[in-house]
Amino acid sequence: PAGLALDLVPDPDEGMSFSAGPMFRLRSDRTDVDDINDDIVAAYGELDRAVEIGGSVGVKFPKLLNPFDSFSINLDATWDVAGAHEGMTISPSVTYFTPLSRATAASLSLSTTFVDDNFADYYYSVPTINTLLPDPDVLPGFQAEGGMQSYGVNLLLAHDLSGDVTDGGLSLVGIGGWSKLVGDAADTPFTSIRGDNDQYFIALGVGYTF
Repeated sequence: PAGLALDLVPDPDEGMSFSAGPMFRLRSDRTDVDDINDDIVAAYGELDRAVEIGGSVGVKFPKLLNPFDSFSINLDATWDVAGAHEGMTISPSVTYFTPLSRATAASLSLSTTFVDDNFADYYYSVPTINTLLPDPDVLPGFQAEGGMQSYGVNLLLAHDLSGDVTDGGLSLVGIGGWSKLVGDAADTPFTSIRGDNDQYFIALGVGYTF
């Protein structure tokens, strides 16, 4: 999902800090049949795009192991307001940030996501009948319920091209991550028969700090 979160709490000059603010997210899973790689899953039709609105709160503890590192705890909660899944998600996470040198910094995050019954039913339930498929291809019926949906880990590395992360400017950024679907998100035939509950991603890019 793509989204935006705002922190409305000013940071203190030093010491522990808090964050809180609204967040907005677009969830476009299976909204375009042409983007669904599996023909069997595609035969179960498109879903509506969810517009999720909620909030994010967190606390950050600086200078744990060195003068420049930090440890953060965050909690995001969102609700669909567009009439798609009509449910909610809750995502707690922890993040450790530290410089590796004057030019390079790293951030390691652990996270998990919980969903309610409405969300699980919309994305993971499978009807017992599908007239668009021959009988051998019809997936078993499945009624999904809420609970833990996934957990995962992300690693971000950033290298400042000027050789000094404190002066801003251009940086090379690499992100890698792994997540695992659990509970009914893993047990649904969409995942257990036609998919994979292990998800990986990697991305490279350029960032600019003012």
